[in-house]
Amino acid sequence: MLLLNLVVADSLQLVVAQLLYIFSTFYVLMSYPLCGVFIMISIMSAHISPFTLAVMSIERYIAVCFPFRYPIIVNIRNTNFAILSVWIMICIDIFLYVVLLLEFPFNRLPSLQMKTYCISTALLLGPRSKVYEMGSTITLFLFSGLVITLSFIGVMIVALSASTDKASADKARNMLLLHMFQLSLNLMSTMALPIFTEVATLTDPTAAGRLFVVVYIFLVMMPRCLSALTYGLKDSSLRPILVSRLCCHVQVSTNTVTAQKHDLQKTEKDPSNPEITKRNIL
Repeated sequence: MLLLNLVVADSLQLVVAQLLYIFSTFYVLMSYPLCGVFIMISIMSAHISPFTLAVMSIERYIAVCFPFRYPIIVNIRNTNFAILSVWIMICIDIFLYVVLLLEFPFNRLPSLQMKTYCISTALLLGPRSKVYEMGSTITLFLFSGLVITLSFIGVMIVALSASTDKASADKARNMLLLHMFQLSLNLMSTMALPIFTEVATLTDPTAAGRLFVVVYIFLVMMPRCLSALTYGLKDSSLRPILVSRLCCHVQVSTNTVTAQKHDLQKTEKDPSNPEITKRNIL
């Protein structure tokens, strides 16, 4: 459920970014209200990912450090509450963005039609909006990075203990390292906005357009695509099909996939298998 929440946020970010890129390519200028809707959705989806990664890190920490309490703490009800809490905090953040945005006297403008392309820097017109945007982003990533780092340290301490299952701790450690990698990708996406602002100041429109495309691909599209691709390659059931599609659409044998699922179900139904407890915890 947490992974699905992360994928939905990244996919929403990709859709909005691609739409805004297409509008700018075809010189489509929006009104301030419509641009505000797109930018608020973009900010919301961008801020959901770090919070979700922090919750996923806490879940891994509980699984390794408190394995006997894991089924009680991590259940469907608590997971739904965690996801709902993340969305509520992000909605409050978006509400503050809108309040600061409305401080600008739009009624004094001759028209609500924008003179530039729809980007967040075009809407952060007041000094308080810019300060809040910078402070909110820095606080968000510092909080997420601190949670993931503390979870990683806790798992490493448990991994060094002689009385702990080494395989479980090592797997959780690798998962937390993956979360750190995901957080760095999200951080790369936030760096695109100030770079876009600097590119827009260039006097040569041709060079500015080319740099805009390069920054868009490497700092907006690529991190979000790598986020879903990384988790897809990590999943043992999706990895064979995903690799086959990436490698010139080589088809995976249906019998092979069916046999692997049959063996996995047979193993999970065997009560004498010592791997069942470990897999349930992980």
